Amino acid sequence: MQIFFILFALLLISCTQANLSGPYLFWGHEKVINLQPRALIEANENDFADLFRDVKAIVVFVRNNTKRLDGKQYPKFQELVKHNAWTYLPQRSLAVDPFDYNANIEVINLSGSYEENDSEIISGYADALAIYGNGEVLGILAGREEEAHFLSKRETKEGESLTDESHTTTVQPLTDETEETFIYVADGRKAILYLTSAPELNISRESFVLKEHNKAVTFDDQKAKGYGRLNIIFKVGDEKLFLRFNFTLKRGTWYMKAVEVEHRDYKDVLRLKGGDYNIPSAPVGFSYRCSSRSLVQPWLNGLNKFGDVYDCVGFTTAPIWAGIVVTILLCTILTVGLLAILDIKTPNRFESSRSKQLTFAVQD
Repeated sequence: MQIFFILFALLLISCTQANLSGPYLFWGHEKVINLQPRALIEANENDFADLFRDVKAIVVFVRNNTKRLDGKQYPKFQELVKHNAWTYLPQRSLAVDPFDYNANIEVINLSGSYEENDSEIISGYADALAIYGNGEVLGILAGREEEAHFLSKRETKEGESLTDESHTTTVQPLTDETEETFIYVADGRKAILYLTSAPELNISRESFVLKEHNKAVTFDDQKAKGYGRLNIIFKVGDEKLFLRFNFTLKRGTWYMKAVEVEHRDYKDVLRLKGGDYNIPSAPVGFSYRCSSRSLVQPWLNGLNKFGDVYDCVGFTTAPIWAGIVVTILLCTILTVGLLAILDIKTPNRFESSRSKQLTFAVQD
C-alpha cells in the first residue's frame, strides 16, 4: 500500500510538471533578477539551474489559465511582489525544470475566486518562509493551459526601484501588460525582425527601452562575402542610438552572433551568448523562431512574408538518441535470432523399421 501511494505521488508530480505553462512570475530571492531579459540576451540554462539550486525551497502556484494578472484582483499578492525582487518571463516554457534541481518543491493549485487565490498565495508563501526563512524561498506563479498562449508586451510606466549590492531592477504594476509588437523591415524587404517587446539596452550604467526608431531600416547585403547587417537607428530623446545586427552566412545557413552598438562616445560589439539552439540561425530561406517573443529572417529577397519557420528542435537530443540506441539493440537481437533460425539444419535421412538391419548372435 505504501508503494502505491509513493507511485501515486510521483505520478501527480509528473502531471503537474507537464501542465506548467507560462508566462511566469518569479519572486522572493535576489537571484531572480539574473533572469530578467537583457538587451539581445535571455537567461540561459545555467541562470535557472543556479537559482533553483541556491534556494532552500520552491513554492509553485498554478493558475487554471494564462490570462494577464490584474493587480486589482490580487491586491495582497501585488503588495508581496513590490517588497521582493521579482522577474516576469513571458515565455511558455522554462529552459530547465525546477524539479530536477531542488527536492523541496511544493505545488499549490489555485482554484476558486480571485480573493481566495490571492489569500492562498500569501498564506502558502508565508508558511514556507516560516520554515526556511526570509530570502530562502523562491515563489513561482505559473499557469496551466494545453494550447499556446502568450502575453506579448509589458510596458514600463511607473514603479519603484529595488537595489542590492550588484543589481538594480524596477518594480512595475502588474496591470501594464499590453499587446504591442515591434516590426523592423529593411528597405526592399531584404530582412525583417519581429519582436513582441521593445529592445532594452544597458550600457555605461544607463538603461534604454528602445521604442522609437527611424523608419529608414536598411540591410547591408554582402552575401557574396558571407555576411550582412540589419541597421536600425533608434531615438533616445533627442539623440540617436545605432544597432547593427550582424549576420554571417556559412554553408547555406545564416547566423546572428553579434550586434554593434553605437551611442554618443560608446561603441562596442556585443556577442550573443547561448548554445546552438539559443543563437538565432536557420537555413537560407527559413525564418528563426524559438519562442513566442521574436521572429527574424535576413536575406528575405523581397518576399512579403516570412519563410518556413526553423523551430530550433535539434535532432540529436537525449531522448532521440535513447530511442535510436534501443532500436538498434532490438534490431540486433532480431537479426541474431533470425540468423540462428536460418542456421538450423534438419537431417536429410530418416531411419525406418524397414531399413533397419537384423543381427544375429551365434554361440559356439
